[in-house]
Amino acid sequence: MDPADNATPCPECGAAPAGGESCEERYHRCLALEYEDWAGYGAVHNLTVPAYMLQHPSRYSREGWLESRRLLVAFLAGESPAAVKKQNRARLDSGSRPWRMARGERISPPAGATWSRTIADVRLDDPATYCADVVEWARAVVADTEAWETRQPE
Repeated sequence: MDPADNATPCPECGAAPAGGESCEERYHRCLALEYEDWAGYGAVHNLTVPAYMLQHPSRYSREGWLESRRLLVAFLAGESPAAVKKQNRARLDSGSRPWRMARGERISPPAGATWSRTIADVRLDDPATYCADVVEWARAVVADTEAWETRQPE
């Protein structure tokens, strides 16, 4: 076994992609594929970003994390990014909402929370395989976070 294959697991999501790649490096590789082939790999961009970010809750405020999860659920239900943007334009306008995506209180995973799928499980072989894997990963993220406190604070 090549020592380069032993990646250090990510402290937030536990992913340890093959080849010594970090999960963040894998994420950027996925984004590069999506932007290079928008019609193929990019078809699931609206799932890739929130799935990754939800598994790295230190990057979002609690409210930002909850909103990202709501968006991922809507996208998995078949709503288009354009429709979601139109429906939520006033509520999500950064100039009028009372919270920020990245600043503020963080959400904490429940004790013992684990991820059933991570970005390390997404195969990059071809657009069809990639898109199917991203959809399954996004579904797993939603299922894995069902037990998290997903209500907005009163």
